[in-house]
Amino acid sequence: MDIKGTDIGRLWSIHFPRRKIDAASRMFCLSIGHAIRNIAQNIPCGGLTERLRKAVRSLDVPEDQFFQFTDEIKAR
Repeated sequence: MDIKGTDIGRLWSIHFPRRKIDAASRMFCLSIGHAIRNIAQNIPCGGLTERLRKAVRSLDVPEDQFFQFTDEIKAR
C-alpha cells in the first residue's frame, strides 16, 4: 500500500482533533510527527524550523496543528 502526502493530511485532519481522547489517534499523530522530522532531516538547506515547515507542507498537514501538537508533547 502506498500512502501519499495528501493521504497523510486527510488522516491527520481526522486524528488530530481526537488525539486527547483516543490513544490510537494520539499514536497516529506521534508517528506522523516522527515522519515529518525524518523528512525535515533530509531537506538540504535551511534551519530546523524552516525544514520542518517544508516537510509539514509536503504532507498537507496544517502547520499550526503540527506545532501545537509538538508543544503539547514537550509539555508532557
